[in-house]
Amino acid sequence: MTKTIIEAERVLPYAPEDLCRLVGDVRIYPEFVPFLKTLRVLTEEPREAGGWEGIAEAEVGWKAIKVTFATSVRCEPAKGEVEVALVKGPLHSLNNRWRFAPHEKGAHVHYWIAYEFKNPVLQAAISANKDKLASRIMAAFEREAKRRLG
Repeated sequence: MTKTIIEAERVLPYAPEDLCRLVGDVRIYPEFVPFLKTLRVLTEEPREAGGWEGIAEAEVGWKAIKVTFATSVRCEPAKGEVEVALVKGPLHSLNNRWRFAPHEKGAHVHYWIAYEFKNPVLQAAISANKDKLASRIMAAFEREAKRRLG
């Protein structure tokens, strides 16, 4: 099996640091991220400029599929970065990066995720819908940014 990679980019009318803090606020994800049922932060260490680093556990579900996994999370608003990496779960690998850079209209947002499930049927099902999944995730974050920052 090979990793599935999803990428999406947008320009949004908000400050890069504010968007980075929003994406780094993982505790609120179950309120607006599609398929995310629960998320809890297991460990947390503060970093400068309102950032943090720690471990979070998420439960994702859609139709009859339910998956629980833990990730390390690093949020650094001053750098415009959020990084996520697999700690444990039903995947061979999971890496996720958000980048926020200044743009004349606000912020350039780049979302990238690469994953590979241990179960080939699950990998194939999710990979077949990767473009739809990327659009839904970005749309959810855009709506939440408008709600919180607009």
